[in-house]
Amino acid sequence: MQVNLRINEIILGEGVEVSRSMRRILQCAVESELVRLVAEKGLPPTMEKGARIPAMQVDLELLGKTSPDRVGKMLARSIYAELASGK
Repeated sequence: MQVNLRINEIILGEGVEVSRSMRRILQCAVESELVRLVAEKGLPPTMEKGARIPAMQVDLELLGKTSPDRVGKMLARSIYAELASGK
């Protein structure tokens, strides 16, 4: 099975700053965690025939300093959960 996923932009909330060098780490973490989730749990039913989602809002609670890798994984889990919810 081949899955193509394109995320045009990730907008983080006010006050959340990610340096240019850390953006790639965040991006890689999102990508790798989404791949892991799809491999482990399969495609959410809403995505099986393809879908275009113009925008999605997910809420993350970031406490203290959190690494871009951890934020990326948390973000990917939230994205997957939102897709799986069928909303």
